[in-house]
Amino acid sequence: MLPILHFSRPASDRQLPATLPFSLRHDPLPAGRQFHLHDLQRGYAVGTARSVTANHRIEAFPWVELSLVEAGTLHVEGDDFALSAGPGEVLIVPRGSNVRWRHDGELRRIFMVFNGQAAERPMPAQPVKIDPAATLEPCNPPAASVLLTDTPTAHSNTQFKSGGCLRIGLWECTPYARKQVEPDYTELMVFYEGAVGFDTPTGGRFDVAAGEAILIPAGATNAWRNDVTVKKLFCILS
Repeated sequence: MLPILHFSRPASDRQLPATLPFSLRHDPLPAGRQFHLHDLQRGYAVGTARSVTANHRIEAFPWVELSLVEAGTLHVEGDDFALSAGPGEVLIVPRGSNVRWRHDGELRRIFMVFNGQAAERPMPAQPVKIDPAATLEPCNPPAASVLLTDTPTAHSNTQFKSGGCLRIGLWECTPYARKQVEPDYTELMVFYEGAVGFDTPTGGRFDVAAGEAILIPAGATNAWRNDVTVKKLFCILS
């Protein structure tokens, strides 16, 4: 089973799996990548990257790539768009887009690359910057069959879709707790508000606070508890 990755803060305290001897074929952004997890079957890879000053023109970006900026400012530009992402912000570059990727000085980011079926169309033609202040709509709460508390109230907003199996957006939910479940999908979460405790069957505990991220691979059984309302980015690969 693939491990849960907790991108805690400060970064110096992270206990992530050792860097993998892995690289992406035809990678337009290889500088400073460190891979901590990759799933060949589902077609994704996760890691961190650090690079110093870049100005690349990339024709037909080869996959979907999500970047959570941790330090510096990333600029992604094209004929009809110009987006910038600073610390705590998330930017997604779709497959096939023509972009200028640039930053001055150091850029540190958490990345998730979707080089498998999630890179298929249909998808947005241009990069997307996640808007944490976007209006949320009511959505289904967690299933009653897994809840250990009263049913919470949930709202969401999907801002990026690709290939029918990748969804990225915002989710907000009032406090609740649920029992251990084994997810059949992979999810990267970035928390904007609140905090969540994840418990595993082996006694592992991940306390994830606002400003932190966690990757739950498919099959990684876990329980959830939030004692205050949480707001997060979800990036679900089904």
